[in-house]
Amino acid sequence: MKLRRRQLILTSLVLSLGAAVYLNWHFSDDKGLSATDILQPQKELGEAKYVNSSKASEEKEDAEPIPTNMSERTKEYFANAKMERQKKRDEATDIIRKTLSEGNVSEQTKADITKQTEEIAKATQQESNIENIIKAKGFGDCMVFIQNGECSIIVNPGSLNDSSVITIRDIVSGQSGIAFDRIKITEAK
Repeated sequence: MKLRRRQLILTSLVLSLGAAVYLNWHFSDDKGLSATDILQPQKELGEAKYVNSSKASEEKEDAEPIPTNMSERTKEYFANAKMERQKKRDEATDIIRKTLSEGNVSEQTKADITKQTEEIAKATQQESNIENIIKAKGFGDCMVFIQNGECSIIVNPGSLNDSSVITIRDIVSGQSGIAFDRIKITEAK
């Protein structure tokens, strides 16, 4: 008796499901659409575009242009600042090497120095990545300094507006994980 009752319930469920599928198909309003009509995209995501094409320049006309022309004084500032930063890092690296090469350094000190070296290398890589991305976004030359969980950025004069500040902070946060309120952006004079 129980077996027959289960079979009857199962049969009625299958028939109900079949009827629902048939009614859905019969009353659906497909208007002659085929799967290929639906799958044709209007615009392909990730589509390559030429930078100097007229279409790209038409799209950029709405956006506020970011000045990339720098005075000789600003170019000299960026060149000197980068050279000075590299010089200081080289000096720090030499000090670390000399300290590690000494025979009377404890294992704990070596571990601390190695950790500091890794942090310096990580900050250097992040600074380089951030600078390259900011330049690729059209802001021109810039300097990035990451230290003590904060980031300071120096950009070309005249290149800051509300949207550019947000863009730069988003780049920095994405590359380094530093919070927006710990990012300082300054224009070179």
